[in-house]
Amino acid sequence: MSFDVIVVGAGPGGATCAWKCAELGLKVLLLDRAPSLPRYKPCGGGIPSSLVRYIEGLEPEKFTDLTVTKLRHTWRGKSPVLAEMTCSDGKPAEVWMVQRPRFDMYLVEKAKSAGAELKLGVKVSEVTVASDGVTVTAGEDTFTARYVVGADGAKGIVGARAGLRLGKRWGIAREVEIPYEYAPPAPDNGGAILRDACYLDYGSVKNGYAWIFPKAGYLSVGAGMLVPRQPKAEQNVGKILMDAIHTMLGSVGMTYPTGMDAPKLWAHPIPFWTGIEPLSTKDGRVLLVGDAAGVVQPLFGEGIQYAVRTGAIAAQHLGADTTTHYTEAVKMELAGEFDAALRVGKVFHRTPYLSYRLGVKNPAGTKLVGRIMSGEVSLEHLEQRIYDKLKNPFK
Repeated sequence: MSFDVIVVGAGPGGATCAWKCAELGLKVLLLDRAPSLPRYKPCGGGIPSSLVRYIEGLEPEKFTDLTVTKLRHTWRGKSPVLAEMTCSDGKPAEVWMVQRPRFDMYLVEKAKSAGAELKLGVKVSEVTVASDGVTVTAGEDTFTARYVVGADGAKGIVGARAGLRLGKRWGIAREVEIPYEYAPPAPDNGGAILRDACYLDYGSVKNGYAWIFPKAGYLSVGAGMLVPRQPKAEQNVGKILMDAIHTMLGSVGMTYPTGMDAPKLWAHPIPFWTGIEPLSTKDGRVLLVGDAAGVVQPLFGEGIQYAVRTGAIAAQHLGADTTTHYTEAVKMELAGEFDAALRVGKVFHRTPYLSYRLGVKNPAGTKLVGRIMSGEVSLEHLEQRIYDKLKNPFK
């Protein structure tokens, strides 16, 4: 079975790539190891609404649970500060909260409607590159194509077999989904969780943070260590993250469910950005997108929008037969933003409380985040603001 493009992995990056390739008239095979879709995926599920600037044809009303316009910050569960994310015109900046099964399935259906073929229950074991194409092996099945796209996650097989991102590093996150019935809107909401706010706690996790993200009918609660630490320091990372989750819940008057009501605790790796590196083989036959490419923004740990964006960038180059320029295109699109985020993260993690008090806790900081989420300003701008503030903290 020969194709123009085989995409391995039906998450946001892979499904978007398959969708956009099929729209360009390419013969596309989308493979996933899951036996059926939709499938559950632990994920905070926040997507800036600015994504529509990059992806034509998105219909957020078909995959968005709730729209968040506020951030509520705490330091080790105390001193809460609620602020609104705003655009430069004063309007709220929006972040879509999505359930990954629903969002991923939406993109898969877009790919199928555009003409891509979907094959499930396929566990890829080998990727063999030749001068005229690529062979993908899964058990006794083989598939051939001119190009293969690895969208199979942070520890995906495609990159490993193609010799890409062999020295990658990971942070780690733990997350649970807790059923929750939202209270009717009220001026103070009686201390209940707001449907339009993300809850963030700092200080409980070194090199990371804890969160509560609202969804339809439940809360996504988790903690993540975004920057890898030394092995000895990571031995207790599971307990550190669980303690942070308990602190996060305690900050809103909740406790972790136990007994029969205990939710399943998920753990998953977070690719660590170390700067741009080759995201395609020298001949351009194999490309990586999403978590497989390590495109998780290192300050917020945000990955969904960048998976979608790299999937679309890959499709553009696949359609034009310019895949050897794919890495440079991703560099032009993301490297400046990610490198600035990495530098800002290092400043924050060296001086977490000072950074929290002068930046995060300041409502102006949340407004600036809103302008970043709306795509109005860059993380390079945020970096300069932070440096200016550290030089003149009382200005």
